[in-house]
Formats: sequence, C-alpha cells, structure tokens
Amino acid sequence: MTSAGPSRSARHPAGRRTPTSVRGPGELVAAVPVLLGFHPERSLVVVSTHGPGLRTVGVTLRADLPGPDNPDDVDELCDMVARCLVDAAGPGPLGAAVVVVDGPVDGGPAPGVPDLVDAAAAALLAAGVSVVGTRVWTAATTAGAAWACTDPCGCSGTVADAHALPLTAAAVVAGAVVRASRTEIVASLQAPDVERLRRRAALFDRELDLHAASLDMTSAQAALESALGATAAATLVLDDARVLDLAVALQTPEVRDAALRECIGPRAATAEQLWAALVRETPEPESAEAAALLAVAALARGDGALANIAVDRARQAWPGHRLAEALAEALANGFGPAQVRAWLADGQW
Repeated sequence: MTSAGPSRSARHPAGRRTPTSVRGPGELVAAVPVLLGFHPERSLVVVSTHGPGLRTVGVTLRADLPGPDNPDDVDELCDMVARCLVDAAGPGPLGAAVVVVDGPVDGGPAPGVPDLVDAAAAALLAAGVSVVGTRVWTAATTAGAAWACTDPCGCSGTVADAHALPLTAAAVVAGAVVRASRTEIVASLQAPDVERLRRRAALFDRELDLHAASLDMTSAQAALESALGATAAATLVLDDARVLDLAVALQTPEVRDAALRECIGPRAATAEQLWAALVRETPEPESAEAAALLAVAALARGDGALANIAVDRARQAWPGHRLAEALAEALANGFGPAQVRAWLADGQW
C-alpha cells in the first residue's frame, strides 16, 4: 500500500513561498509525518527535492515494507515507488532522499534494511532521480528516536523536534494535521455501530430504488442543505431516514455537483465533517459517494493522507466509481490543493 504527501511546496495564504528546506537526516526524518500527515510504521519513504541545488522538499511517497518472508518483493516495490515519484513530481530536475522506518533490532536497523535502501536508491537513479545525500534508517519519526545513515560514513543521531522546523510552521498555517498513525485515520472512518450498518444495508436493499424514484430534485437539494445546516449547528442526527435521503441525493448529478462545490466554499470544513460522518454511517456501495467527496475536501485543504484513505475507501465500496477513479489518478499524478481547486472551479468533473 502506498500513500502520498503534498505535491507542492507550502505557501502562505498570500502566495509567498515559505521555507521548505531541512538540514540533515534528523530534521528530514522529523519532517516525514508533516509531509505525509501521519507517523508511518514499517515504511519505505521517499522524499523528493527540487529547485536550486535540489534543496526544496516536494512530493513524498510512502509504501509498506515487504514482509520478512517476501524478500523478492523489494525490487518490485522500489521500482514502483520510483515510477510513482517521477509521475507525481512532474518535469524538471528531481532529487530524492530515502528513509526506511522500522523498529530497531538490537538497537539498530534490521539486517535487510541497508539492502532495501540501496535497492531504493538504485531504482531512483534508474528512473533519472538524483539521490541527494540522505539514505537513512530510523526506528520511528517521533522526536528523540534513533536514526542511522546507511552510507559508509556511518553517522547517526536522534530525530529532531518537528515543532521547531520552518516546514512544520508552514504546514500548520496551511491547515495540516499530523495523526499518530495511518491506522488512526482509517479507524476514524469506521462505523461506530456495525450492527446498525448491517441493518441499514438491508433497509437500502429494500427501499433505495423506490426512494430514489419518489425523491424530487427540490427535496434532494433540501436534504443536502438541511444536513449541512445541522452539521454546522452541531445538531446533526444521522438516522435511517436522513441517511437514505442523503444517499439518494448524492447520487443525483445536480446535488453531487453542489456537494463538490461545498468542498472549497465557505462551508468547506462543515462539508468535510458531514462527508466523514456519512462515510461512517452509510452502507456500501452508497458510502462511496461520501468517501469521494471527503477525498476532494481533504485534498483541497492539503491533507493527502486523508484523501488517499478516503479514495481507497470509495474504491473498495464501489469498484469503478467514476469520481473515485478520477481522484485516484489525480493523487497518483501529484494533485495538490491548487490543482483540485482549479479542477472544481472548471466544473468539468
């Protein structure tokens, strides 16, 4: 499984570029959760660099490490990550740093980690990417964790405090959130009551088509507006009737388009909260609509981690879902907030 971080350097709201350089492996490792949106575990992380001297941080990609019983997967994994990085970063000179996050063995990296780092570096070089200095193992991405360079220099140290980095300050200004782990994000979208969701799925099987036939456009638009208002007022109750109304409404092109516009409008935070609640409370496959909207809202504010997970959720719920597939391709190509906002403004979805 792979996930991507922001595809553009952070900017102040006025457009002035903020500092996005890091100094040394300790700062680079500290920046990884800021770039991804969560603290990775057992991961290969590749951080791209661009600009003068290849010193500005750009696209960041993460992939799960292969299991100890699958060493042959290493080369395939590294080739895939290198290809994805080149596709996402776009044209121009490109560098990359390689970080392997894995728990310590006897206080240091596991025996296969240096080989994995070398394989990743070789794949990047073969893809035309310069490997700029840092090839490092770390036990974790939290402040104070041990790291060690896999180059012959053998340098080592502890991870810096991410809160002291200019890159973190820029990310906070842009609204970034760092979670404890990817698992935490996935869990935040799980149904709080599995039995209720099963019962609701049976209800949908019986009544969805009939309800869709009887819900007119005015009622569908009113259902969305009412839910957004209740979310803003913290009075939203997602009972069976409301979830059914919204599931039907969001499959109506005009209402879906209005919902997409809300992802970048003055109620974007409210809309994102509603989409997340609907992901948890709507059975599959209909939950794909809300999950795709959640991905758009998250991507529009620069939360690549949540956007990736929401897209995965939508594609799992509804294989071939048109918006989810378009978003998956956009994420693979390094779409960031500016691109998704322009895409929504263009209206060609």
